[in-house]
Amino acid sequence: MIKGFTRRYKPLEFMTTEEMDAIHRAALLVIQKTGMRIQHKPTLQVLADHGCEVNLDEQRARIPPGLVEECLRKVPSGFMLRARDRAKDVMVGGDTVYFMQGMGARYVDLETWETRPATAAEHRDAMIVADALENTHIAEAWEIYTDRSGIPPIMAMLENLASGIRYSSKTQVAGNIHDTEIFAIQMAKAAETDLLPEIEHVAPLTIQSGGIEAAYRYMEAQIPIVPGLTVSMGATGPVTLAGSVMLMVAEMMGWVVVSQLHTPGAPMAIHHSTAPVDMRTGYRLQGNPTRGITTGMMNQMLRRYRIPIFSNAGYAGNSKKIDYQTGYEKITLTCLSAISGAHLHNFQGSTGLELVYSPVLSVMDDDGAGWIGRVVEGAAISDETLAFEVINQVGPSPGHYLGTAHTREWWNKETFFPQVADVEPYASWIKTGKKDMMARAKEKVEEILATHKPLPLTPQQDQGVEAALKEARDHYRKQGVITEEEWSEYMDTLRSEG
Repeated sequence: MIKGFTRRYKPLEFMTTEEMDAIHRAALLVIQKTGMRIQHKPTLQVLADHGCEVNLDEQRARIPPGLVEECLRKVPSGFMLRARDRAKDVMVGGDTVYFMQGMGARYVDLETWETRPATAAEHRDAMIVADALENTHIAEAWEIYTDRSGIPPIMAMLENLASGIRYSSKTQVAGNIHDTEIFAIQMAKAAETDLLPEIEHVAPLTIQSGGIEAAYRYMEAQIPIVPGLTVSMGATGPVTLAGSVMLMVAEMMGWVVVSQLHTPGAPMAIHHSTAPVDMRTGYRLQGNPTRGITTGMMNQMLRRYRIPIFSNAGYAGNSKKIDYQTGYEKITLTCLSAISGAHLHNFQGSTGLELVYSPVLSVMDDDGAGWIGRVVEGAAISDETLAFEVINQVGPSPGHYLGTAHTREWWNKETFFPQVADVEPYASWIKTGKKDMMARAKEKVEEILATHKPLPLTPQQDQGVEAALKEARDHYRKQGVITEEEWSEYMDTLRSEG
């Protein structure tokens, strides 16, 4: 099992107990009085059978507080995610913090900063890099390079998932678009691995039929679900911090009721994202400090309910380049999320409001994840770390601690050492070519691609993954989702990319 990082101290709190109680009561009132639009007739019938006030014409269910509380108690506080390599399994919950790749639609040229669709080779290389990175605990293949050269949009994420399974032995993320979860589940079964599926949700207060069908399919396959709740403050939610968080708590309650009525005790996490909208432009301010506060508030509420937390607070800021702004937007927000209690974090490799992904940034972010992880772990306090004996031995100046057995044992345990950041003395930096962090990260990517060999699929596993892809291709072509023109280009692309 991958260790991750264990928080040694009480999570940072952004609210008093009384303030949390106020949000909880208000959310229960919203879910009871306003209700949720649930675009799935069988689910509405189940809700009606359990005492909800249901209006089939409006597709709206008003859920009583007692049912919400009952279902909240059924959600497990943690769950296991199997990886292809069982040494890379992940246990979600408790005080453990994990990191995974962020999401980015297009390949970016690091000289011109122009973007374009990615090739199969570029997706493969990104996954090999992710497989090699120590602090990338879950490998998100589904939503990196979703704009794929020569691949119909409906097949892009499934092709990505197949690439991720083939070139990384870590647990994979999946999702749902037009029933793609059917084929994602087939691939996971063939490769003998679990998935972490993000399920679509529409704010405010709406669960679409596709999201519900996908959630049911994943739960029936004994795969944890992750409803993805996103509120844009002032657009799809209230402009106030408390109002936006309260709305998201109400939406979470709706998902908990729907999932636990279908499969009592089904494991789940809540993926949440709240950010303000710039009313001057309509642009979402991903890297804004407001997002750090709402993330901390939502983390605190989910810890109250003992529901596993999936945060994307720092996965992709507003900066379009890999620069100082990217660094502070990502590191600061993700660190706030980690120390306030989230378990899973979208982080490595993406920026530009999810427009771009780069394995070079992924390598740099992996240093950032290690930095945050060291903060999360805090200080171990024991007789040995209090160092009374060595302090007594060294005494006052001119005594020093260089060369003592205690220093030799502990110097590299207590301090975080990055892989590609510049920590050289100035004179050494001059002699080694004055390389900055990006130059070192580029070299690291080249080194990984030249030397790292991911655990291969067995022939039977690979055939199972390919069979699921073939079934999906034929399914969407027959449905007309893939046009004949797209199909012809698709087949040419597959032949040329091998």
